[in-house]
Amino acid sequence: IDASKTTQIDPEFKNTYFNEGYQSLKKKFKLGRVRLLLKEPRSTLSWHKDPECRLHVPIITNKGCSMVIENVAKHLPADGKVWITNNTKYHTALNGGHVARVHFIATVLD
Repeated sequence: IDASKTTQIDPEFKNTYFNEGYQSLKKKFKLGRVRLLLKEPRSTLSWHKDPECRLHVPIITNKGCSMVIENVAKHLPADGKVWITNNTKYHTALNGGHVARVHFIATVLD
């Protein structure tokens, strides 16, 4: 997916906190594709690289969730902070907990 070509919010999200967050973050960052990502309990992503960095805002998480980038694991708490992850390096995300993890994720361009 060419993340720079995803420039419109789906009409269903126009009057939501999702759009509010997007509008606020795009004032500070050049963003591409934006989405909510759900990671089911006791699941993980494959070990992979992406072509760009990502911005994460954890919404729902638990102590069993970690982002692993080149073998360094970090729990991203749902405390309102924005995290930028270097997804151009090998990485994975795992949820070893008992509840789903939800992150607001955006591709960071440039």
